[in-house]
Amino acid sequence: MRKIKLTYFLVVVLLSGCVNIRLRTANENYALTAYAPAVEDYEYVLSKRFDYNAAVNLADCYYNMGNTVKAEFWYKKLFNNPNPKIEWNYRLGELLVKNGKYHDAKKYLEVYSTVNVSDKKVKNLINVCDSSFFFFGDTTLYSVKPIRYCAPGINVFSPAYYQNGILFISDMYHRGMSNLTSDLTGNRYFDIYYGEKSTNGNWLDPVSLKGEVNGKFNEGPLAVDNLSSKIYFTRNNYISNKIEKNKKSFNVLKIFEATIENSTTKITGPIKLGSDEYSVGHPTLNAKGDVMYFIANLPWGYGGTDIYKSVKLNNTWSAPENLGSTINSSGNEMFPFLFNDSTLYFASDGNFGLGGLDIYESVLQSEGWTTPYNLGYPVNTSQDDFGYICDTSGYNGFFSTNRGDGNDKIYEFKRTPPQIVVAIEAVDQLSHDNISNAKISVFKDGKQFKNYYCNASGKLFLMVGPGHVFEIKCSDKNHYLKKHLVNTQDVKQSDTISIKFDLKEIQIKKPFIWYGISFSKKTTNLIPTSEEPMQLLSEILKDNPGVKVQIGSYTDVRGSEHENNILTEKRALLVKQNLIKLGVNPTQLEVNGYGSKKILNKCKGGLLCIEEDHQVNNRIEIMVLSIAD
Repeated sequence: MRKIKLTYFLVVVLLSGCVNIRLRTANENYALTAYAPAVEDYEYVLSKRFDYNAAVNLADCYYNMGNTVKAEFWYKKLFNNPNPKIEWNYRLGELLVKNGKYHDAKKYLEVYSTVNVSDKKVKNLINVCDSSFFFFGDTTLYSVKPIRYCAPGINVFSPAYYQNGILFISDMYHRGMSNLTSDLTGNRYFDIYYGEKSTNGNWLDPVSLKGEVNGKFNEGPLAVDNLSSKIYFTRNNYISNKIEKNKKSFNVLKIFEATIENSTTKITGPIKLGSDEYSVGHPTLNAKGDVMYFIANLPWGYGGTDIYKSVKLNNTWSAPENLGSTINSSGNEMFPFLFNDSTLYFASDGNFGLGGLDIYESVLQSEGWTTPYNLGYPVNTSQDDFGYICDTSGYNGFFSTNRGDGNDKIYEFKRTPPQIVVAIEAVDQLSHDNISNAKISVFKDGKQFKNYYCNASGKLFLMVGPGHVFEIKCSDKNHYLKKHLVNTQDVKQSDTISIKFDLKEIQIKKPFIWYGISFSKKTTNLIPTSEEPMQLLSEILKDNPGVKVQIGSYTDVRGSEHENNILTEKRALLVKQNLIKLGVNPTQLEVNGYGSKKILNKCKGGLLCIEEDHQVNNRIEIMVLSIAD
């Protein structure tokens, strides 16, 4: 029994010593941001005994490594201990959002928000929790699927078009490549690979990019300049396998330039983009290759990393120009891609989205960049989605995502234009009865497109495409035409637009007053406010070219009958001349001056009236004479 007790004591002592050694090693690696080996030791220590600081560091390791599931587990475990730190509420809320648990996430984020009232990032995440459903509005726009190179345990991401396929970044093992692993992730360092599709559409085995580009450490997102056979790629700043550090002893990221000749790369050096004290990376180019957009963590930005622009002049890149607060947020903007020199796709964790990095679209217009538009599900999920590129059509491409198992994958997509249905109904304005066979004329971007006819129920359903302005006119031989504008230039999702045309019946030889066309007292001088009603009358007549009308002019009883007849004839003729100037066909117009023959009130027979009562009798009446078939 004494031997058993002694043996047990020795085992406990040895195990305790081993745990302490592993804990000390884990702490040392954690301090060096060598998270991968630190995780292994912390897991071992915590399997033997609970150590509060070890649990805190382990949760932080998983958070920085992007393992949202295990990070969530350990932060939740820490909340079971006394006095949890307020910042853990934000981290756990952020992790729960990334894991798609929006309801639970909101509870932790609201606790954090009560202490950090002005924090924009937490407000944004709370909005995500409340409005995540918004991004599932039209899930038919994209069909997505992972490409062949995605496999468990490896990362493939950030595609770029090159020759007959894509260049991409991966930590996969390839024959002849170094097996050196990163202490940060525990995986191989990232290198650049080329993947090509066969003629029958199958992906061929990937090959590493030849030459000097793939070095000892990480290579990252890149851009290809096909005009000059160059690539610009992100990498840790090192030369001849020697890490270069800034004044704060940090190794920053740089954009390097390399030429490609006979499928072999040769590095010509890092390009100068601002200060060497800060990281730059993730380049994208315009068609000419002389404008570069990239990310940087320069100190005058809006958040973590911002997107900047630089122009190449005389083989020198200009100082970085921040794209401004419309594009850049208090979070991180990353992985920009410039399409057709005017549309920017990029990833951000600081804009309104589903959680993690989401992909956004912004268009450069004369007044600047448009408000970023979230591409929604299935491109974006609660996890990280980034690295979006598309071909010249804009409807086929690739993007990167870590959905599912947490490893980065490249998805191929096909984009379908949104389906926009215009539901038209034609009814009589007074009876509200449907007008069968009403004519619908469609003008696309100012040009005549097609004519259609409503069915017996006065209804018609039209399919129109995005990116246009449609003028839709509804007419019927017994009713005045009406028109409506449908603008689909900024439409991103499928939609149904309902238009109800309530048409006014054309009544033959029933005159009506055209209010607004007025003259100065006993003159032929139109008052300035007559311009708008005159324009409106001209539009109606031009829209209804088969309608022939009489312009009747009336005045009050003041003056002789002869003078009033002449005055009203001149006034009616002046209205006709103005309508012709506005484009009305002269054959549609007849005129008549009725003098003071038709008084609408008691201001006649010498009865004294105020000016306002006399003006009631000074008017223009329109009467439809006929309607051409």
